[in-house]
Amino acid sequence: MLYIPPTSKDIYVSSKVALNIHSPDDTGDWHSSGYLDNDRDDRQELFIFGTGQRYNTNSLLGSTGVIDGTDRLNKMGYYPENSPVWIADHPRACVDYLFISVLQSGELGYVMLDEWFPSIEDKKRVYELIDIMENKLSQRELEILEAWKKKNPIAE
Repeated sequence: MLYIPPTSKDIYVSSKVALNIHSPDDTGDWHSSGYLDNDRDDRQELFIFGTGQRYNTNSLLGSTGVIDGTDRLNKMGYYPENSPVWIADHPRACVDYLFISVLQSGELGYVMLDEWFPSIEDKKRVYELIDIMENKLSQRELEILEAWKKKNPIAE
C-alpha cells in the first residue's frame, strides 16, 4: 500500500493518486492498483499537495474540493495508518493536476477531461473550479489555460 503521511484540509492527497481513488460519481482514472499498491514513498512530493508542500494550490482554491476520503479508501480495501485521509475530490484533483502539469509547463496533453469525466455535468464541476482560480493566474497561465480549454470543451 502506498504510504500516505498525515493529512488535513490544508495538506492532502491530490493529482493522479486522488484521481485513482474511486468516487461514487464514477469519475476519475481506474488504474488504482498501479498507484495505491506502490510501497515507495519517495514520490510523495508528486501527490501530497498543500501548505508547505512542493505543490500548493490552496492560494487559488482554498480547501474547496478537499474531502475526507478515508471511507473511499476503505471501500477499496485500503486502510492507511494515518487517518483520516484528506483527499482532493476528482474535480479538485483534476484542476490541481492541470495547474502543475499544464499551466506550469505549457504542455497541453497531460490532462484530458474526456478521460476522467464522462458527462457534461462532471466536466462542469471541473470548470467551476477553473472559474474560481482564473483571476489569480498570470497572463502566461491564462493563455495556456485558454488553449487547454479549446482542447477540453464541456461536451460529451
